[in-house]
Amino acid sequence: MPTDRKAQDIESLKEAMSSCTIAISTDYSGLNVSEMSELRTVLRDSGIKYKVVKNTLLGIAADEAEMPAIKDLIDGTTAIAFGYGDEQAHAKIITKYVEDSGVGLKIRDSLIGSQIFTSDQLKHLANLPGKEELAAKLVGQLHGHLASLVYVLNNPLSRLARTLNGPSSNLVNVLNARVQQGS
Repeated sequence: MPTDRKAQDIESLKEAMSSCTIAISTDYSGLNVSEMSELRTVLRDSGIKYKVVKNTLLGIAADEAEMPAIKDLIDGTTAIAFGYGDEQAHAKIITKYVEDSGVGLKIRDSLIGSQIFTSDQLKHLANLPGKEELAAKLVGQLHGHLASLVYVLNNPLSRLARTLNGPSSNLVNVLNARVQQGS
């Protein structure tokens, strides 16, 4: 029977697991206290919960939350970064922090939905453009094609208008010239 503290930890992990969109497993054994504190601050400011977990408690919480795939992230000293929302943005934040800061944090596997991603796959995901950037590129592409379509559709109509307008303006010019000759 788990103690009250362990039961609270299990509930907290279940809650974090059930609502997260990405869970990134890390080995924090290379971090000192100040590096861990800085990491937690950076992740918290980005909407990511970072929890140092006991492997047995994480396993129990995974079973109770009906997310057995998360148990595949457990290996040695484990801390899990739980992200909520844009998975790619969260992957980018944590991988960029590790690269830029040079701390001893090791990114292991991650879980997105029910699929396990290796650390290399997570790095590839982090290097992809974000959802907003992709949406902007798509809008730009669509705008260019729509402008071309409008031009193509308008071109025959404007040529027809110029063709029909040509003889009438010539007729007006001829009549004006005759009127001026007769005066």
